[in-house]
Amino acid sequence: MARSMIVENAKLAIDTLRSQKMRSGLTILGVFIGAAIIICVASVLNGFRQSVIDQVEEFGTLNIYVYRYPFVRTGHLSPEVRNRKSLQLEDAQAIADQCSAVDTIVAGIQARNANLTARYRGEEMQGPSLRGSFPDSERISNMMIEEGRFITDAENQHRSAVCVLAHNAVQALFPNSSPIGKHIRVGGSRFQVIGTVQKFKEGPFGSPNQEDNNIHVPYYTFRKMYPDQDDHFLSARAYPGRLDEAIDQIEEVLRRRRNVKWTEESNFEIGTADSIIASFDQIVFGVLAVMFMLSTVAFMVGGVGVMNIMLVSVKERTREIGLRKALGARRRDITWQFLVEAMILTGIGGLLGVVVGEGLLMAVSALVDGLPSSTPTWARVFGFGGSASVGLIFGLWPALQAARLDPIEALRYE
Repeated sequence: MARSMIVENAKLAIDTLRSQKMRSGLTILGVFIGAAIIICVASVLNGFRQSVIDQVEEFGTLNIYVYRYPFVRTGHLSPEVRNRKSLQLEDAQAIADQCSAVDTIVAGIQARNANLTARYRGEEMQGPSLRGSFPDSERISNMMIEEGRFITDAENQHRSAVCVLAHNAVQALFPNSSPIGKHIRVGGSRFQVIGTVQKFKEGPFGSPNQEDNNIHVPYYTFRKMYPDQDDHFLSARAYPGRLDEAIDQIEEVLRRRRNVKWTEESNFEIGTADSIIASFDQIVFGVLAVMFMLSTVAFMVGGVGVMNIMLVSVKERTREIGLRKALGARRRDITWQFLVEAMILTGIGGLLGVVVGEGLLMAVSALVDGLPSSTPTWARVFGFGGSASVGLIFGLWPALQAARLDPIEALRYE
């Protein structure tokens, strides 16, 4: 019985909306905009987040990263953080000796010279990342050698002038030939190319992965070139099933070595794939909160429009309401008639917003290469459900007004 009544009310509502197309269209505009905002922002953020996840997890889910600064920065660093002392090679050696849950650990160091240039004959690359690496860096960073090989321990110990090029360095310096065995100049030093690394996954919006800009040289070769640079980053890999234990062990060793009191926070950062993603999620949630406020404002505007049109509809159909009551319609029947009408009105607006929002994203994705967009199910549910809820909330007062009309007075209404 209730189901047939809802179906009947829905038919009456649709007939009413058809007769007032222009007014109905203008009324649902706010709801339409609110739903479209939700779909567009949530889809881009979800795609952006997935790109970050893919990029972080590409290096390994058992990896642990240690650096003196936060991995995800949302503003200016405080003076205390900026003045943290650098990590040292000896820190990595202590972790290797004292942390039983750590499978492998390496220290790395990167040139701070932003004006660095790599050259090969007439080709050059501006701003490559010259990195001093140990042989185990290949395994910890999940590098895939495309041609040649990676640095050996003997080359590192003997400070050999060899290098391994990442994808962008290969494309810039050797666009039409193999680089293996050839010599390039970086920062005034000459290196023989012994290997190349396959391209890493691109970042959000098709942005280049910074790892593709690397030129790897033996660690001790780098320290020979830049003896005054000692700002190390540490990369470790835990044994399977012992990631949390490895993190605790690394933190304990470094706090002891860096003389951090038990009452003080650590003066270094430890990151994993999960923790870096969690830090990034905080930024995403902040943007989602702004999106929620914007969509709420649009829904409120749409809701006020729905309330106005429903109040006008009650006035225009006063005699119809009186007639229905005279024929036996109860208050709740009248209430549901107008509530269903309001919910269908806003529900149509929400559905159109969802469809148009996704269609717009598909069109933009086709035009903008690398735009990450993936509409989460919750965004569709929230977009449509929120729109229908606007009709329920803002249509309640006009529905109650209609239900309270006296049937005799309503029939007399001109």
